[in-house]
Amino acid sequence: MKIDMVIFPMHDWIKCEKEGFRTRDAHFIQHFEKSEKVGKILVVDRPTSLPELILKRRSWRVRNGKVIKRPPFSFLAQVSEKIYVLDIFTGQLIRPLVLRRDWWDYIFRRDGIIRRIKDSISFLGLTNIILFLWSPMSTGVICKLGEQLVVFDTLDNWTRHPEMKDRHGLISNGYNTIIKKADVIFANSRETQKFLSNSRVNPVLILNGVDKEFFSVKENIVPEDIKNIPKPIVGYAGKVGKRINVDIIKFISQKLPEVNFVFIGPFLDKKWINKLLRYKNIYFLGDKNYKELPYYLNNFDICIIPHNVGALENEGDPIKLYEYLAAGKPVVTTSIAGVDLFGNYIKICKDGKEFLEGITYYLEKIKSDGSLSDKLKNIIKKEYTWAEKTKIIIDKIFSAIEKAEKG
Repeated sequence: MKIDMVIFPMHDWIKCEKEGFRTRDAHFIQHFEKSEKVGKILVVDRPTSLPELILKRRSWRVRNGKVIKRPPFSFLAQVSEKIYVLDIFTGQLIRPLVLRRDWWDYIFRRDGIIRRIKDSISFLGLTNIILFLWSPMSTGVICKLGEQLVVFDTLDNWTRHPEMKDRHGLISNGYNTIIKKADVIFANSRETQKFLSNSRVNPVLILNGVDKEFFSVKENIVPEDIKNIPKPIVGYAGKVGKRINVDIIKFISQKLPEVNFVFIGPFLDKKWINKLLRYKNIYFLGDKNYKELPYYLNNFDICIIPHNVGALENEGDPIKLYEYLAAGKPVVTTSIAGVDLFGNYIKICKDGKEFLEGITYYLEKIKSDGSLSDKLKNIIKKEYTWAEKTKIIIDKIFSAIEKAEKG
């Protein structure tokens, strides 16, 4: 038996087309396609509103792939052998502006939207449907699509996300729905596993992973915007916002004026890092497509995760840590959730002083140990790959199907 999957990701396929497939949900979707136990996959992007189209200049549909069906205000495309993407445009103007992020929850409860999704399911002939959710804002579709099982996978704890403070109530309601209705729950950290624990379903811990080969750079390509930045380079790859501990960055950049600190990634809150913009040895190079990431990491000498610990954490598991190590880079990090897994191979710091010591240590270690990079790459075993973790998820889904059939 094969399963078909109807997936509601946290990160739309439209976004992945533009930025690269770099998130947990994107990685798993791509690996689901490789499984012999999976038939067709329908990815349902969050519908696009008129204000988004005008104000954010957001494309309302994917640009790549083969057009399969194009009814009014909908777009069904085949983007790979087994993956289909449904994009929906809605002309609503006032309600999206009023509801803001809440509109995500609202729109997936609308009968017209549900009808269009069901039409696509019918058109593709999907059977043995597994409804797979990544967002607590998509729970309005549960029990409406003829699914056999409901599966939820956590992408951090969004009730703690500093950018989501204005919508924590609605997000909490979504998580409560998951606890009540999901047949299988996967957690990306021990913290989110505890957060979603309940008497019905015991969440399965599936930590993040990495495609090791993707970071095995065969040719040393130096991106244009980093060519003129002198080494040594200490680099960070990720979203730049309130989770960045600006005091630590300020401290280490002042103490190490001969070292250049390079940040690549989109700004979530530029005001948060304003105090760092005046330092000549700190560079913010903006967002990069995921395809370029291995080349940037290859040109970093040391990689860092200078995140705030505590209230500004998302209780997740940093994908960048796996990627840094797969690229063979020494890592210095604050003591955020998830880093203890590799505690014997990286420097975990409680403050700026220890962070400085960690960077200084690795600057010397790089000079004295020519095999350091290979040693770090070897830390990433097969068990840490997205492929292996995908197998576990598929097996757990089939176990749940078997259990349900036995009653």
